[in-house]
Amino acid sequence: MKRNLTLIILLAMLCWTCQWSWKSMDERAEEDMSVHIDRYDRVLDEYVSLGSYTAMHRMNTEYPTQTKLLIENVLELGSVDEPDIERRLRYFYLDSTVQVLLDEVHRQYGDMSDIEEHLTIEFRKLRAKHPDMRVPHVYTQISCLNQSIVVGDTLIGISLDKYLGEDFPVYKKYYSPEQRSQMTRSAIVKDAVSAYVEHITK
Repeated sequence: MKRNLTLIILLAMLCWTCQWSWKSMDERAEEDMSVHIDRYDRVLDEYVSLGSYTAMHRMNTEYPTQTKLLIENVLELGSVDEPDIERRLRYFYLDSTVQVLLDEVHRQYGDMSDIEEHLTIEFRKLRAKHPDMRVPHVYTQISCLNQSIVVGDTLIGISLDKYLGEDFPVYKKYYSPEQRSQMTRSAIVKDAVSAYVEHITK
C-alpha cells in the first residue's frame, strides 16, 4: 500500500513538473513575441540638443545600423565614415522646422505603450501563420519628413515625425489632405507591419 502511494505521489509530481515546464515554455515564447520599442530618437535628440559626446558614442556603438541607415539612406547626408558627418548631422537637425518636429514628437510620444501592445498582438498573429518569422527590433527615429517606415530583415524603424496628426500645421505646407489623413498615431502599427511583411515576403 505504501509502495503504491509513493508511486502515485511520484507520478503526480512528475505530471506537475511537466505541466510547469510546458507552461514556462509557453510563457517564454509569449515573451519572445512581445515588442519593445527602442527610443533611438531620444538618443539622437540628446546629441542634437546638447552636442553630447556620450549620446553620439551610443549612436555609433549601440545603434550602428540605425545610425548608418539614417545618415546614408534616409537623410542622404553622405557616408557614415566621413570625418565631419557628425557635425553635419547635428546642424541638419538644428534647422528651425526640424526643431518644431522634435518638440511635437516630445509632446505626443512620451508614452508608446499602446503601440507596443498593438504591435505585439499583430506579430503574434503573424507568428501563428509564419512560425519561423523573427520578431524584428523596433525603434523610433526622426526622419525630417523623409521615410515613414524603414525596414530590414530584423528591424523596423518608425519615423515619429511622420505621424503627428493630419492637422499638424507643418504638414499642410507639404502634403495633401488625403496624405495627411494617414499621418496619424493610429496608422503606425498598420504601416509598420505592412512594410515588414512586404519586405520579408519579397
